[in-house]
Amino acid sequence: MKLKKQNNKELLIKFKQTPNPKELDDMLTQFENNMNKKHHKYFLKESENPFIYFLEYSKPEELMKELEIKEEYKITPVTCVMSNMNYITATILRKIRHKICYQDTFKVNCYINSYTTPETKEKIEEELTARLKNLMHLEKDLIKPVWTIEIYIVGDITGINIISKKQNRTNDKIWT
Repeated sequence: MKLKKQNNKELLIKFKQTPNPKELDDMLTQFENNMNKKHHKYFLKESENPFIYFLEYSKPEELMKELEIKEEYKITPVTCVMSNMNYITATILRKIRHKICYQDTFKVNCYINSYTTPETKEKIEEELTARLKNLMHLEKDLIKPVWTIEIYIVGDITGINIISKKQNRTNDKIWT
């Protein structure tokens, strides 16, 4: 059943890779059967990668708590946008600009489907890091960042997951 699209968080579901298409089909069928048994109204969207799907659901955080953790798949909450650096940057800024503090730090982790080269991943991480550094005036920290921005690029759709580690903030900050 299709839900109305409202730029809500979605769930990225990545099934474990298998060389056997029948095994992937069985995992997907089992997942859909579990969702249907619980009478959830959802919409499962395919992506350009056969192992990655996006799930639209009205309350994804609640659904994540309810779903059993299985080795067949990994679930990540994301906000989906078009795979365009301007859309990605604007979405990140919209989500955290009122939550950041002076001297917060960040890092960008980029996950790209297997159809691109590692150089593309590094280039995107570097460009996005430079943009965010200039726009938010935050410093990059690869060890203990306050903000971890995860970018999942799957063809024309990019999933964005932003994780805040408030405990990484030091007590000696200067507030302005």
